[in-house]
Amino acid sequence: MRTKTMARKLVDGKEVSVPGNELKIGERFVCETNDFIPADGEIVEGIATVDESAITGESAPVVRESGGDRSAVTGGTRVISDRIRCPRHRRGRQFVS
Repeated sequence: MRTKTMARKLVDGKEVSVPGNELKIGERFVCETNDFIPADGEIVEGIATVDESAITGESAPVVRESGGDRSAVTGGTRVISDRIRCPRHRRGRQFVS
């Protein structure tokens, strides 16, 4: 059975829960510990440890943070620790689990 991943979209500084596939390009979302990242994005604030094994097959989690080469996040991966804020990428995909 497939369910839609929910996103916590930022609207006027407040979090609003919406289906991840409703995120439009450039809209910002936040993810915290145990959240699935709803769409591809670029971290603009925060740092997090992310489990990318569903995408890469690599079992070791990776650190993603704002700025630099390690700021991209992939829809369908899971935040293991901390909190990040991201806008949805132009060419990103939405994740349906």
